[in-house]
Amino acid sequence: MQWMFYALLLCTSLLWGGNFVAGKFLVGHAGPLVLTEMRWVVALVCLVPLVWFRERKLLPPRAALWPLFWMGVTGVVLFNWFMFMALERTSAGNVGLLSALNPVSIAIVSFFVLREKMSRRQLTGMLISLTGVLVVISRGHLASLLQLKFNVGDLFMLGAVASWGFYSVFGKKAMQYVSPYMSTLWAGVFGSLILVPFILPSPTITAPDTAFWIATAYVSIGATVIAMLFWNIGVQKVGGTKSGIFLNFNPIFTAILSFLFLGERMTAVQLIGTMLVISGVYLFTTLSAQTRAVLRTNAGER
Repeated sequence: MQWMFYALLLCTSLLWGGNFVAGKFLVGHAGPLVLTEMRWVVALVCLVPLVWFRERKLLPPRAALWPLFWMGVTGVVLFNWFMFMALERTSAGNVGLLSALNPVSIAIVSFFVLREKMSRRQLTGMLISLTGVLVVISRGHLASLLQLKFNVGDLFMLGAVASWGFYSVFGKKAMQYVSPYMSTLWAGVFGSLILVPFILPSPTITAPDTAFWIATAYVSIGATVIAMLFWNIGVQKVGGTKSGIFLNFNPIFTAILSFLFLGERMTAVQLIGTMLVISGVYLFTTLSAQTRAVLRTNAGER
């Protein structure tokens, strides 16, 4: 039966991998802030009845308001703005690859903000992943790093990854008071409200075609609402650590979909960088055999 939940998590990774490909279609038609607002307005239309059906209420407690507000700032406004800026300037494949660093970003922010410790295994995994990132953003010419010659789009995506780390930390605080569904809804509400004064002067959409509207529906419903639902089910049924491993499939699905729909091809350098990032993240997010044995022993003692 557990394989069904693994299948849902795999579908989640596929949906999130496709998010960057769909975003690549969108950036040619509107600015990052307009695209972010559109994505979340459509998502909120779907989330409101979903939250009401599950919880029979829509308003969060007062104690949750500040962390929900900062979730909106970091996860809705900054993450999406950085992501769409990145998609304007680099390949969807690179964006998908760098998104695999999200678990590492969460741990780094948690270390500095929540004082959560990291093991040697996690630090090793982090270094391997960061090496993979350096290989990708330098296009294999590591000497260019000393000359600060980066692809600006890759740097924007690193900004998105950092934003997601803060979003997740604020999410931990918010979900002491509300469910994941309620927190996603209100992060979207606050984020959308913050964006309104920035997009009112020029809410321009250029030549929206069928592909644009299909991509908008996909990133709003598929990559936000449905993926969130599948992810929450997976975390509930198999645990956060095992679920996190499936994030390693994001760059793989992004590369495949970018090849099929955008004609992007993965170079040898990207492949090497991808393998380093995935290996490092896998090492980072999985427990050592010794730790698993201790946990099993402790469980038996109870």
